[in-house]
Amino acid sequence: MKEMSNEGFVQRLEMLRKVMLEEGIDAVTVALQKNVSWLTGGRSHVNTADISACCAFVVTSERCYFLANNIEARRLLEEEVAAPGFERLVELQIWPWNSPQERGRLMVRLTEGMESVRTDAELEAVFLRLRTEVRPEELEAWRTLGRLTGEAIGEAAHKLRRGQSEFAIAGLLAQECWERGLEPIVNLIAADERIFTRRHPLPTAKTLDAYAMLVVCARQNGRIASATRLVHFGGPTPEIMRKHQAVAEIDARIIHATRPGRSLGEMYADLECFYREAGYAQEIRHHHQGGLTGYVSRERIATPGDTYRVEASTIYAWNPSIAGVKSEDTILVGDDGNEILTGSAHFPTIYIAVGGQSWSRPGILVR
Repeated sequence: MKEMSNEGFVQRLEMLRKVMLEEGIDAVTVALQKNVSWLTGGRSHVNTADISACCAFVVTSERCYFLANNIEARRLLEEEVAAPGFERLVELQIWPWNSPQERGRLMVRLTEGMESVRTDAELEAVFLRLRTEVRPEELEAWRTLGRLTGEAIGEAAHKLRRGQSEFAIAGLLAQECWERGLEPIVNLIAADERIFTRRHPLPTAKTLDAYAMLVVCARQNGRIASATRLVHFGGPTPEIMRKHQAVAEIDARIIHATRPGRSLGEMYADLECFYREAGYAQEIRHHHQGGLTGYVSRERIATPGDTYRVEASTIYAWNPSIAGVKSEDTILVGDDGNEILTGSAHFPTIYIAVGGQSWSRPGILVR
């Protein structure tokens, strides 16, 4: 799963060291999955549910130490972290798996005598900025992740069958992800009436009759893309079609409005206006609307009054919903416009005109 060049790794170290110099920090320990994956360009977990990585880094102004136990060290070096030659860029520190306290001792020894030692958790605001900026060398990886995510959820939507349980549909979606090298870290399925009552529908044993919603957050080398698709056997009811048109228009409008310099609070106010103008003013209260994404499924969710500002070369995933429908894709915010990354080929598409631009939004797949 290696993807980052030595040059990319060095650039990220330099970015971190620049912040350390500005803040007067002598050393930073990097130990969270999201930040280790950002730094290395590879998978940094064994257990996907664990927020901590299975390895760690200690970064000083002049040295970079790579810490791992004897179970993980060789696998990580050969399969995950950066490119050949990585070992020349770091000082490897291995501890025995059956002496976990040795990791702490290493951390203390490597930072002994330093006045300002911080963890990546303590520097979350710094790391949020660092890992959510899409650098030019990352663009291809993000576009590949988006394309594969759209393919996976689109194929699953075409292959599901009436009578399948939500569990079985989740397994189908997971298979489509894994076959493309994606980890389905969020896999939500709702059938029929559950689409109208559950905004975060963990799959159950309920079987599909006519209507299904598939939701995925797919991860590859730490980066995460999100998408939602709707499938109906036979023609959807007029109510579903009316709601779906409304939510697609809300989604298109917020995608269009996501421009550098605007605050997330302003984006939320836009969404309130869009829901109200669509005739569903209260629906915004029943689910978060999404926001900035990257190495977490949502790095920062838009809320009222939030002053955090949209920047160019960042990734957003909005997910407006109305009871019974939802619209969601992952976008790249560019200097000159936005790009939808997770479009599904061979999936029904509707086009929404906003401000002289036409935005493609997923329709409902009728089977």
